[in-house]
Amino acid sequence: MSESNLSKLLDYLAKAAKEVSKGDYRTAGEIFELTKSGKYPAGITQLAEAFGMMLVMVEAREERLERLIDDLKAKKLLLEEASKTLREANIGVLEVLGSAVAKRDHDTSDHNYRVTLYTLEIAEAIGHAEEHMRGLIKGSFLHDVGKIGISDTILQKKGALTKHEYNIMKHHVRHGSDIVGSYPWLGDCVDVVLHHHEKYDGTGYMSGLKAKDIPVNARIFAVADVFDALTSVRPYKPAFSYDDAIEVMKKGRGTHFDPEIFDALSGIGKELYNRVFFSDEDHLRKNLKVHVNALFKEEEK
Repeated sequence: MSESNLSKLLDYLAKAAKEVSKGDYRTAGEIFELTKSGKYPAGITQLAEAFGMMLVMVEAREERLERLIDDLKAKKLLLEEASKTLREANIGVLEVLGSAVAKRDHDTSDHNYRVTLYTLEIAEAIGHAEEHMRGLIKGSFLHDVGKIGISDTILQKKGALTKHEYNIMKHHVRHGSDIVGSYPWLGDCVDVVLHHHEKYDGTGYMSGLKAKDIPVNARIFAVADVFDALTSVRPYKPAFSYDDAIEVMKKGRGTHFDPEIFDALSGIGKELYNRVFFSDEDHLRKNLKVHVNALFKEEEK
């Protein structure tokens, strides 16, 4: 075998290696044709054929990898779609259950939408950590779900409750925590449902927690809940004006309410009240949906 032929073969193999590095495997077949010519010694032929087989195997593995990647992409799309469907189903349950309780208690879902929007904006005003906001939305919308276990004679009574009736009413927070605590997706809202009637000075219920021992989501919600209760019509009272409601709540700063959170409401309250309180249910629902979609899409990532 001449050195010229050997040199040509080696040059060809070097060229083939460069083409393979660019993803072009067409030279593998040509290598096998060259080795059939009988021009080269057995050792050189075996080396060239081994190189050709390596190219064939690399190409096959790359094709399998591409198929695997395509399969993973397809499965990722299916998983994303399933995750979206589950998210929408969970949010649907959240809204239906919360609205059912609110309509039984107030004849309207407006309270739930308003108080949830108030809560979210107060939380944003104090720089509340985003990872706690999803639980805050769930807890705000389901805060009174335990009232399912309270009789209509107490729940819809016009006028003040007796001491016995009030003690029964207080247990709605435990009923609620039992309900939401049984569903893993709602686990992060138990703190709001169970503790939203605690007071900053420790005189609230059911656990008598004080100051920072009260979960922060419950402290935020308590401010929003009382604010909406005061500015809304209830069977036992007319609606207070914004200014009157703030004056009443100011007396509870540091006793009923976390001072920092009450101050946050005071700072944004007038504009927030005007924007939320005078909106109809459809507008409130659309407004809340913007927040929900943004926060719960992050949950899927």
